[in-house]
Amino acid sequence: MAYAGRVLVVEDEVLIRMLAVDMLSELGYRSDEAGTAAEAIDLLRADEADFAFVFLDIGLPDRSGDELIRDVRASQPQKPLLVASGEDRQELKRRLGAFAPIAFLDKPYDLQRLRTALAELGL
Repeated sequence: MAYAGRVLVVEDEVLIRMLAVDMLSELGYRSDEAGTAAEAIDLLRADEADFAFVFLDIGLPDRSGDELIRDVRASQPQKPLLVASGEDRQELKRRLGAFAPIAFLDKPYDLQRLRTALAELGL
């Protein structure tokens, strides 16, 4: 598989994060991982932060995913975001749709649904 780019995966549940990283690897992405919003911000601020997109869980232990999205948008307004959540998709779109480019992925997800969500982002 051709190298598709680097992605930041922000997920506090270790097994879910491992699954996401495996799926992304199958699609050609190399992943950096964060278990908290604070870790994600540190990785995004690093000099070598050249992520194709950020794949994040909306429910994080230290801050809400909504807040993390606002932080990402403040410094990287066009960075594609893929939000994974068990929350109602329509509510998420209402709350976060203005932070485009953004796509939503319902949990639990599989490789095909991940591929479809990435296509929505043009990736």
